[in-house]
Amino acid sequence: MGLGRQERSLQGAVATGDVIAEAEFDRKITSWARLAIAGILFITVVGILLIPFWWVFSFWYGPQYLRRVSARLTTNALEIRMGVFFRKESTIPLNRITDLKLHDGPVMRYYGLRGLKVETAGMAGQYASSEGNLIGGIDAQGFRDAVLVEIRDILARIETRLAREENN
Repeated sequence: MGLGRQERSLQGAVATGDVIAEAEFDRKITSWARLAIAGILFITVVGILLIPFWWVFSFWYGPQYLRRVSARLTTNALEIRMGVFFRKESTIPLNRITDLKLHDGPVMRYYGLRGLKVETAGMAGQYASSEGNLIGGIDAQGFRDAVLVEIRDILARIETRLAREENN
């Protein structure tokens, strides 16, 4: 038998530290995705024929995606899980995070949504993508700030340790 969501959380806490914050996701993400993907299909012209199928399919897919997306901040890492058919689980050590970008577009603003893009060391270049892109997080800025505070605390501990080693 598989582990329940809470049991998996407790199991993961051992490996990456204590849980500091968990992101919550807005249900409006399903409406936003429905409209955004229909817009992309419309622009491709050939995709216009697929819009009715997407519209019907999205009423199943949206809630499934929302049920499977999660992000949590631990003392050592940012853990991200997402995906319905192709699932992605990322554990990003906080010491590898180089940038946290908040983003939104006109349609996202209409729905009151923001995205948080996590970029890491080694993910640079023209064709690089972000390590994690969390769209629709409730209080995305607050979650980003919690990650930044934890990174700051890690850096402070490193500086303290280095100062102690210099003095010895």
